[in-house]
Amino acid sequence: MKTYLDCIPCFFRQALTAARISTDDETIQRHILNSVSTMIPDLALDVIPPEIAQKVYRIVYEITGNNDPYLEAKKLANMSAMSLYARMKDIVDSSNETLETACKLAIAGNAIDLGAHAEFGSISSIIEDSVGYQLDQEHYRKFKESVGQSSLILYLADNAGEIVFDRILIEQLLQIKKSKIVFVVREKPIINDATLDDALQVGLNKVATIISNGSDAPATILSQCSPEMLSYYRAADLIISKGQGNYESLSGRPENIFFLFKVKCPVIARDSGYDIDSSVLISSTTLKNFKIENRFFTRSQAGGIT
Repeated sequence: MKTYLDCIPCFFRQALTAARISTDDETIQRHILNSVSTMIPDLALDVIPPEIAQKVYRIVYEITGNNDPYLEAKKLANMSAMSLYARMKDIVDSSNETLETACKLAIAGNAIDLGAHAEFGSISSIIEDSVGYQLDQEHYRKFKESVGQSSLILYLADNAGEIVFDRILIEQLLQIKKSKIVFVVREKPIINDATLDDALQVGLNKVATIISNGSDAPATILSQCSPEMLSYYRAADLIISKGQGNYESLSGRPENIFFLFKVKCPVIARDSGYDIDSSVLISSTTLKNFKIENRFFTRSQAGGIT
């Protein structure tokens, strides 16, 4: 997905938010914004937004000397989500379609995002909001079929806290087929994206093989990924891509990718064809065809694609 002009104010907002979390010194905060502003004249809109965001956060980290300003927020999100783990398991186990319910929860967990949103609400309310949402059954059936046919599943993680919801889904994937599941996190801290420490904190090593992607971008930028990550990427029968950042970096790819995310901003809504606040589960093939054939239509105008 290319970068839109609408993304530029968001980069400044994210820089200011991260700066304020890192330091109370307004002089330093201003210095950060000034440094980010020097990027704008040469900004190439044909690159994906996470590549620019990566540069923005590197500026924040370099100037403040704090390379993980969201560390405490991540720990809190992980602990809060883990405190509800048993409850989420009960919700899934008592449902008529356990995999679908687990998908709903995994998508709902994507609301825990400190990049697209400066703060997130109650994790408990996220669970409540997800239960009544209806996934598109055609897309869900394709996803379920793909799970049953896959021996190697690559699961691209997004945010801390959210990864507890991912664990719930992974446990249901293993109920369908004892596939090898490789869970991919960021190499270094970036916003509140999950790293190896986060994945271990919530016990994902009990249900999946955990690797880092070799990059500190808030997305999966294949040109920056490690050889290990790329070998799994090429070998995977199914790739589960969580979050907007991974959507932005992989939405044009030909592999068997299913995107699971919440639509949080007008740019993603415009690019994907889904309304803001939509919960999305869609394959890369279906999404590509939708964008080609219905690029000037909204989701409702295109006949309810979700």
